[in-house]
Amino acid sequence: MDFEKPPFSDHHFRREDRTLRWQRIAAHIADHPADLSIALDNIDRWLALGRVHPAPLLEWRKRIHAAQNSPVAFRDLTHFLAAPNHDAEPLKSCSPFVGLSLPILVE
Repeated sequence: MDFEKPPFSDHHFRREDRTLRWQRIAAHIADHPADLSIALDNIDRWLALGRVHPAPLLEWRKRIHAAQNSPVAFRDLTHFLAAPNHDAEPLKSCSPFVGLSLPILVE
C-alpha cells in the first residue's frame, strides 16, 4: 500500500510567507492601533496560564505599552514588525498577534 502524500499536501507549503505576514500585521496595527489590546490580552492570558519562559511575552508587553504611549515607539514597533528579520529575531517566534482580523489573501 502506498501512503505517499500528493504534492504540496504538507501545510508548510501552503503557509503564508513570514515576511509578508509580518508586513500585513504591521499594516493592520498602523491602521488599527487599538488592536494592540488584542496582543496584550493574549500576553496576559498566556502569562496567567503559567508560561514556562515568560521573557519574550514580557518584552512584547514592554514594546506594546511603549507604542501605546509614544508616537516614536509606535513607529518603531510597526517598523520592527514589518522588517524582514523573522529568522534573526527570536522574539517574532513568540508572536502575541493571533486573533487580529487580517484580510484573507487569495492566490
